Amino acid sequence: MKKIFYVIPLLMSISFTSLAATEIHDREIPDMKQEIGHVSVSVKNGTYSEAMAALSKAADRESATHYRVTSMGRVGMGSDISATAIIYR
Repeated sequence: MKKIFYVIPLLMSISFTSLAATEIHDREIPDMKQEIGHVSVSVKNGTYSEAMAALSKAADRESATHYRVTSMGRVGMGSDISATAIIYR
């Protein structure tokens, strides 16, 4: 019985991580089936890694399987980061 308590959370974590959208690069675009739109994020006082994570979450909300970053940078002289991506299914 105790084994079930260990197996269920493990299976749940595997299924949720496999659904996350993954970043693609320019050379992989011809393999994509359908461009479904664009997403953009703004991270206050953030890092580039946090912006990438935010893009992945935004792509997931749009039911995308992949995304390609089109722009990322600091806003003005501040510490906020703005990023955009094209999403694919």
